[in-house]
Amino acid sequence: MKAVIYARYSSDNQREESITAQIRACTEYCKHKKMVIVGTYADEARSALTDNRPEFQRMISDAKTGLFDVLVIHKLDRFARNRYDSAFYKRELHKAGARIDSVLERLDDSPESVLMESLLEGLAEYYSKNLAREAMKGMKETALQAKHCGGIPPLGFDVENKQYIINEWEAGAIRLIFEMYDSGVGYSKIIDELAAKGYKTKAGRPFAKNSLHDILKNEKYIGMYIFNKRQGRTSDGRKNNRRQKSEEEIIRIPGAMPAIIDENLFRRVQAKMTSRQQNSEKARLRAKTVYLLSGLVFCGSCEAAYIGNTITRNGVRYGYYECGARDRTRTCSNRRVKKSELENIVIQEIEQTIFAPEVREEFTEKVLDYYVSNTKKDNSERDYLEKEIAKINIVIGNLVKAIESGNISNIIMEQLQGREQELTMYKNRLRELDAQQEFEFGRDEIMVYLEHLSKQFKETENEEQLKSLVQSFTEKVIVYEDRFDIVLKIVLVTNGGGGAYLTVTKIVYC
Repeated sequence: MKAVIYARYSSDNQREESITAQIRACTEYCKHKKMVIVGTYADEARSALTDNRPEFQRMISDAKTGLFDVLVIHKLDRFARNRYDSAFYKRELHKAGARIDSVLERLDDSPESVLMESLLEGLAEYYSKNLAREAMKGMKETALQAKHCGGIPPLGFDVENKQYIINEWEAGAIRLIFEMYDSGVGYSKIIDELAAKGYKTKAGRPFAKNSLHDILKNEKYIGMYIFNKRQGRTSDGRKNNRRQKSEEEIIRIPGAMPAIIDENLFRRVQAKMTSRQQNSEKARLRAKTVYLLSGLVFCGSCEAAYIGNTITRNGVRYGYYECGARDRTRTCSNRRVKKSELENIVIQEIEQTIFAPEVREEFTEKVLDYYVSNTKKDNSERDYLEKEIAKINIVIGNLVKAIESGNISNIIMEQLQGREQELTMYKNRLRELDAQQEFEFGRDEIMVYLEHLSKQFKETENEEQLKSLVQSFTEKVIVYEDRFDIVLKIVLVTNGGGGAYLTVTKIVYC
């Protein structure tokens, strides 16, 4: 059987040696299972909260060519800490005829393992976001002192000793932009003037309309220190820097930065931008309708996909799901369904079928059993690592003594370097185990987590977030003249990659 290995580390707390340790463990696993390794993929300093990982994407592409039968990973969280990406790419691997094996998490394709994997992925994502929250606390303390919290400073500023200072050359571009806009000059002419004078963005590229807009809206140019204004990522881990956080979350400190432009000029520009935006929106403003079941609804008569459409009556927009064949070719007469009606039914079935109290109790017991067994494995590995570290320290000590006595040779230096690298690798793995043990949970924590998922369905007001939740637990909906067949799922694929979904079909007559 042909296998490939995927490894990843994601932060300054992990080093390249942690990838080496993962690959070594996966190689031993393949050897034990008599698998032939045909490729290795490794992403360095890449977060599993996003699928923007070059080697990961190359691995998925190679899977589609039939290169391998099994993807071997050290732990499930090396593959993804985002449930939605995890489910999607496991499905892609399954389509390509490949399965996933985890060295430390020996889950089979039984229904219990399917449920277990779904919860483990959710808990990994929960843990990752908890760590991010703790890191944010430290950054906020720095921000309250009006110090630079990392990243590239805005055009017009440099940073010295974590304090913002004015870059006079770049500040000239900022003043030019504000003054021209205040005079009624449009973006295109401002860009031409900046280019003529040799000004460029902080990244050394020519200015674009979007970059001008961001500069004109930036309060830092009037001395206002701002931190935590934009959403870094969405709930599924993707970048989302355009969405602003609530005012309660934003730190603002007036006069904490050197001002580049006059406040009166800034206020005039804001008023003109607002006026232009309102005029533009009157011509193009049209509310976007989010269809929670997009891509999941099918016709019971002709099997075509249902699509979302809107109808405006008396100035009010109504959303519907209707058969694609009926909409495009008029070859099907199956009924049109109100968007709100169908979506409410599906959400209700998810809450009753998946988040019922008796199901939560069963999930909790199985996760606790797994946690206890996995902790024992980690303790065994810890004992091994500590013994190896002690042995290597003795060897390093002897090599240093040999060098101090004047016995210096290339062979000894190479041995010392190799042993030091090996020591670093083992210590890094030991730190990983320490970090994992910090995330201890019991029955109460798991029940709280499941309750959190249940509340999301009931309380989430953001339609895009609700769409992700609904789609992660809905396989498909089939519309008939007299009923809906709603197929719910616990997880997209099993860890074994056999494609066996744990699903349940609910029939709702109407």
